Formats: sequence, structure tokens, C-alpha cells
Amino acid sequence: MWTRAMLKDRAKQSLKKSYWMVFLACLIAGFLGGNDNGSGGASGILNSFSSILNSSGSTGSYGSYGSDPSPEFFIVFIVVMLLIMLFATAAGFAVTVFLGNPIKVGLCRFLMEARQGNCSLASLFWAFREGRYMKIVKVMFVYSLHIFLWSLLFVIPGIIKGLEYYYVPYILAENPDIGTDRALALSKTLTDGEKGDIFVLGLSFIGWEILGLLACCIGSMFITPYIMATDAELYAYVRERAIYHNISSDAELPGFHCPPPMPVQYYGQPYQNMYQQPDQNVYQQPAPPPYQNPYQPPEDQQPTDPPQDDVNPPQN
Repeated sequence: MWTRAMLKDRAKQSLKKSYWMVFLACLIAGFLGGNDNGSGGASGILNSFSSILNSSGSTGSYGSYGSDPSPEFFIVFIVVMLLIMLFATAAGFAVTVFLGNPIKVGLCRFLMEARQGNCSLASLFWAFREGRYMKIVKVMFVYSLHIFLWSLLFVIPGIIKGLEYYYVPYILAENPDIGTDRALALSKTLTDGEKGDIFVLGLSFIGWEILGLLACCIGSMFITPYIMATDAELYAYVRERAIYHNISSDAELPGFHCPPPMPVQYYGQPYQNMYQQPDQNVYQQPAPPPYQNPYQPPEDQQPTDPPQDDVNPPQN
């Protein structure tokens, strides 16, 4: 079973040589709407339109005339505001589906490659190449739609569904051909019984987030690599566990085609994969010795000459 301390320690070890590359990748992904911890994309567009609406409502176009507006003005104003909000929502949705979600998958792939010593910003745009773009857009659209529909019921069902599909972007970053149903089902299996632990893992960064907000809201940008690296370590752990327990396979999750990571010092000891098959099964009992007839003398004590017949001695 993973622990928060274990994942965070491994994330710190991983970031020692690649922090600024991960920082830059998270910054770019946040600007393009592919990082939940960043700003940009759909959220940026909606915030921009909300500021426009607030400014329009606060100034007012009729205050200088000193008279109340007519009912027709209110109707036109409401219709215009509704159209602007509808356009903002549609634009934000399109940006999220066709740009933000593929960038999010690319960021997951970048993080998994970075923890193995292969940092390349080109991985952020990995989803846009070699015919995998529409496959990723389709799966991520269903992924976002499920979370949105469950959120309409209440906030808590949406959070639960988001935790259930927590690993979908990482699964797609490893295998974009896996298909929608299998990606959702595999993530559901991997998070079974651990949704509360994942939720608490996210809450454990609140202190860092508060410190980032106190630093003129800029400090949060420097905390994001630490959070994202911890998520990558969590997926690396559950991926190994899934393959070991035959929940998935190397054919379904083929890896990220990176060189093997260097041994990580964990509490003074080299890190070892707890799911790696040992060279010898410690539960295997030694083979029993071959059966020996107790009434038969050992081979080294048996006579070499055939027994002599005293009654009928051999004739010369």
C-alpha cells in the first residue's frame, strides 16, 4: 500500500534534476488549459467574460441620463448577456475539448518520462501526432462529460466520479488506442478502495497552496511541479501493481519507452520494486531427499561380487 510520505519523497528525488523543466512544462500546459492547477484555456475565457459582465453591470449605460431605463432596454440587455454567456461557454468548452484535454494527456506523458530522466517539452504535444489526436479527444470528452453530468446531481457525486477516473489521462498517455470503455473501467478498478486516500493526498497540499497564495498568488506556480510529480509517482505505483496482479498487462500498458530510472535512495536504502518477482520464492520448501529403502544397505556398502552358491559351486 502506498503512503503520502513515500510518494512525496520519491517526487522530491525525481525533481532534483528536472524541477525547472517540469516547472516550464506545467506553466505551458496551464496557459494552454491542460493543467488543472494552472490557469488558462476555458477557465481563462470564462473569467474574462465574467469580468466583462461585471464591468457592464457596474458602470451601467443609463446612469448618465439620470432616468430609469425602459423595460425594452432590460429585455435587450438580458438577451445580449445570455448570448455572451452562451458564446463564452461554447468557446470554453471547445478550447477544453480540442486543446486543453490533449495537452493534459501530453503533460502526463511528460511527467512519466521526466521521472525516468527523459525531459523533452515536445512530449506536451505528443497527443497531436501520429493519428492519436482524435482518439484522445474522444476518450477525454467522455471522461469530462461523465464528471460534468455527475456534478449536476451535487458537488459530492462529481468529486467521487472525478476520483474514480483519476488515472484516465495517464492511461491515455501510455496507450491512446485503449478505447473509451476500457480506459474508464481500468481507472475505476485502479482507484477501487483508494478514492479517499487520493482525496486526502490532494488535501495534503493545501498548506503549500496557502503559502503560494500569500506570496502574491505567484508562489502557487512553484508548488505545481511538486504536486504533479507526486501524482506521477502515484500512477507509477498503481501501474506496477496492476500488472503484477494481472489487472492489466504490458501489452495494454506498454510503458513510456524511456531508459530505466536510476535507483532512488529511500530513507537511506536503495528503492526496490516491491512487486518485482524475487529470484527465489521464500515460501518454497526444499525438495525432500530421494526415498531410501531402510532394508537395503547403501550403495557404497553393497557387495561387488555376485553371491556364491555353496551347494552347487561353479564348475571349472
